[in-house]
Amino acid sequence: MQDIVILGTGGFAREVAFLIEEINRVSPTWRILGLVEADERQVGTQIGKYSILCAESDLAKRNVAATIRIGNPAIIKKIVENFKDYSNISFPNLIHPNTIGDRERISMGRGNIICAGNILTTDIQIGSFNIFNLNSTYGHDIQIGDYCVFNPGLNLSGGLKIGNSCLVGTGATILQYLSIGDGATIGGGAVVTKNVEAGVTVVGVTAKPITPKM
Repeated sequence: MQDIVILGTGGFAREVAFLIEEINRVSPTWRILGLVEADERQVGTQIGKYSILCAESDLAKRNVAATIRIGNPAIIKKIVENFKDYSNISFPNLIHPNTIGDRERISMGRGNIICAGNILTTDIQIGSFNIFNLNSTYGHDIQIGDYCVFNPGLNLSGGLKIGNSCLVGTGATILQYLSIGDGATIGGGAVVTKNVEAGVTVVGVTAKPITPKM
């Protein structure tokens, strides 16, 4: 079994620990050493089943796999940048055993996590360090960049192009062959029927951009 640590200490970090345990029930692969926190003063604190093993700065001394489990695209990207020169740390893809998909026709980079109940059909291209939360569907020919967070209960239609650092809220639906620009946010429950420009937040049914307050 290979050693792995979880970067992050919030509720989602505990859910990822559970996901890794589910993977191990089917195929023993990972030995969870603990959680990793930026603040070294928190080392030893118990978080659910596991304790904080070390501070982020101490990972340079360890040969481990790591998973970044924080549901904010900007923070995910920042952490990745902090560790880009750490050749001793690998970032595996973690995929729940009950995920359904045409795996021979799905490509992905590294550091992705796919939680339970997801269906990814065919000819899907996925970048790196994305989070696919629970019980969602992803249609054919979707292209996804890096550092995106997809919250539970989504329906993404075929042919979508989704940029980097996008956040898609719980229960959202995005219709087919649309483009979602870098850094865009799709509100929970939104139904997106038009392209979304980079950095824009859309909400509602049908989804419309939020007008910034003056």
